[in-house]
Amino acid sequence: MPGRCRGLSLLELLIVVGILGLLASRAIPVFTAASRPTQVAEATERIAAALRFARDEAQRTGTAHGVAFTPGTVTDTFKVYVLDSSAPPMPQYTVRQPLSRQLYSETLGAGSTFPDARLEAQPVVTASGNSSALSFSPDGAPAITQGAALLRLSGTSARVRVSAGVLSRDVRVAVETGRVTVQ
Repeated sequence: MPGRCRGLSLLELLIVVGILGLLASRAIPVFTAASRPTQVAEATERIAAALRFARDEAQRTGTAHGVAFTPGTVTDTFKVYVLDSSAPPMPQYTVRQPLSRQLYSETLGAGSTFPDARLEAQPVVTASGNSSALSFSPDGAPAITQGAALLRLSGTSARVRVSAGVLSRDVRVAVETGRVTVQ
């Protein structure tokens, strides 16, 4: 009959949905791989911002501040802290982000905005060895805590590496000036 519309059968509809599902499953890895450079770039910028904030707060308040990095199996975290004046100095994770007023803590890896971005096992690499935290003395100079002392860094710059697959970017802190850059 002319003018009569014929609908799709359930079998035809299932075939179309199956083909679309197959195409989507092939496209997801392509999109994920394409997003890795963006994830690495944004994650390194967030780490650099945390380090700059810690340096600026140390200079503003006259109290040592820093960023602690905790690599994990599924997620990695980094938190801004203030060092108390006890011996040995202990990090106090009470620093808040200036705009949101939330504790300054961020996550990389599963369940985060950056699911593929990860830290190295020993995140802070310095001329004197590796560390899981980088502090800034009250004058803004980069330092690490060893025992009861806050030791200023010397030699080459400190480095924090973020990677996703074969991609990686570094956040560098110049030991002479405390300047934080992304490379």
